[in-house]
Amino acid sequence: MLEVLIAMLVLSFGLLGLAALQAYSVKANQSANFRSQATALANMMLDNIRSNRERLGDYYIDDYEDGFDCGSDPDDSSVGAHDLSVWRIQVNCQLPEGRAAVAPISANEVAVCIRWSDERWETASGNADGKCTEDAASFGAGLTADGPGAGRDGQFSVFVVSSRM
Repeated sequence: MLEVLIAMLVLSFGLLGLAALQAYSVKANQSANFRSQATALANMMLDNIRSNRERLGDYYIDDYEDGFDCGSDPDDSSVGAHDLSVWRIQVNCQLPEGRAAVAPISANEVAVCIRWSDERWETASGNADGKCTEDAASFGAGLTADGPGAGRDGQFSVFVVSSRM
């Protein structure tokens, strides 16, 4: 009888460990999904900018602004403003508390920045405020850096990708 109780205790610890592993796996999978969406959205904006290079200045908005809800109407004042507002609506709809901005880094380089809440990983407070140029400098995006920058600011994940125009 004692052997059966010990076997049940060992089995229960094993099952608890398996449940914890499953919970961690779900959390990591969701975070990876958000990063994949951010990558696709950043590349989409870079493609839009490349297709309209002569109006590059229309795409620059350095602040992460709120108010781009899923039902919002895009700005139709110019092609760049339309592309930018449609993109920012998509970022807000596809990522939790998603915010996006585009800023020049140098004369021939642009940074595309995306922030979203990834509070499953972080318990520290944070917000989506800030500037794309600051995130590009903080997280190492640029021609002199080693590829795209990414990191966390409180509970918010930050993804910055830059490209030569």
